[in-house]
Amino acid sequence: MPKISQNLSLKQQLSPQQVLQASLLQLNLPLLEQRILQELEINPALEMMELPDELGNDEILEEKLETEEEIEFDWEELLGVNDDYEYPKTQVKKDEEREIPLVSQETMSEQVLKQVQDCNVDNKSLRIAEEVLGNLDEQGYLTIEPMLISDRIHVEEQEVLDVMHLIQRLDPPGLASINIQDCLLAQAEVRDENNEAIIILRDYFDDFVNHRYEKIMDGIGCPKDVLNEAMEFIARLNPSPRDDQALLKQNIVVPDLTVEDRDGEFHVVVQDGTLPEIRVSKAYINMLSDHKDEKDVRSFVKKKLESAAWFVDAVEQRKKTIQRVMESIIKRQPNYFHSENRNLQPMILKDIANDIEMDISTVSRVTNGKYVQLPWEIKELKTFFSEGIKTESGEEVSNTEVKIRLKEIIDTEDKQNPIGDEELTNRLNDEGYKIARRTITKYREQLKFPTARLRRKI
Repeated sequence: MPKISQNLSLKQQLSPQQVLQASLLQLNLPLLEQRILQELEINPALEMMELPDELGNDEILEEKLETEEEIEFDWEELLGVNDDYEYPKTQVKKDEEREIPLVSQETMSEQVLKQVQDCNVDNKSLRIAEEVLGNLDEQGYLTIEPMLISDRIHVEEQEVLDVMHLIQRLDPPGLASINIQDCLLAQAEVRDENNEAIIILRDYFDDFVNHRYEKIMDGIGCPKDVLNEAMEFIARLNPSPRDDQALLKQNIVVPDLTVEDRDGEFHVVVQDGTLPEIRVSKAYINMLSDHKDEKDVRSFVKKKLESAAWFVDAVEQRKKTIQRVMESIIKRQPNYFHSENRNLQPMILKDIANDIEMDISTVSRVTNGKYVQLPWEIKELKTFFSEGIKTESGEEVSNTEVKIRLKEIIDTEDKQNPIGDEELTNRLNDEGYKIARRTITKYREQLKFPTARLRRKI
């Protein structure tokens, strides 16, 4: 007799409003502006507040306040289910049918595919490019053999290799490589600044990895200083081309916040002046009463109004949340804001989440990829956070301080006899930082320093 069992599982389901708020929170200022313009295009119940150019600041503020007062009404009464229209489905199903504006961002693969199209390739090559770009790992390397792609879409393997070669020389260079040698070689050929580096990566890669420098110099017939220049050039190449793409997106920094010093007190200002002023369309509100007997029309209008109201509220909630996060950061970092040393105290996302009584994930969305204009610098919000490291005196310092000291030691080391992780650990322990070797290794990798063996110069 088959065994019958019952399992009870509880799942936390986000409401449509929460989904929308989360999606807007993760956007920085330029992307939010783009998102608002996109929503204005697709939802006729949302409109932009256009004010005459001749109005002064005081008049603009007065106009805005009057407009806000005009559109204050009972949404529950307006959009409630207790009117003459009955939804034929359950409440949950109705929520699922509502239009929830979500973020639409172009992926890196889509950007590269557009570059492939610009190369005037045929449809077969485009199909191969789609397959290649769909099989990249987080670092940008191809995760399957080219032969498998050729079998899957019925093309010659050489055709796949040709498309891979093309992609590797687009932006970012090195993408879709099989291994690190192909990745670095593609970047070196694209930059075309050091011919010896190209030869080393193409013909002497095994000797390069195993530090057989004499063999390399004999093979390409170059002196030591030329080899060192080639090695330095190779060291500046990026072994993770997909990571580089994320950095390229941040080349223009637009602060979401400004912190103003007003007689020793810091005030947070959300930079939303460039954003379109939006509101729910009064004309669409009037359509509900104008079409009382047309259920299909009322259903359509109600969905659009509901979506517009959610969107306006989500934009406002985003502003309030970002401001609260920054105000909490200022309170928790007095040594940074009220002293010239700008020392950061250990602080994690959970600290701010507890302060503002929100989830850690919310704080993470707020701080990731957003910048604040301080009186002395522009700073990314997530750089305020760090774990604590104990010193011999029992004091807790930020791991950022440890990383700065670690970088100083490596930058000033003897390049012909670089310092290994064990010795780096001992030095920092001698300076009073209680830290394990594995932590030093992690920090060194985060600082983009290779191992001592790879840092050695001849």
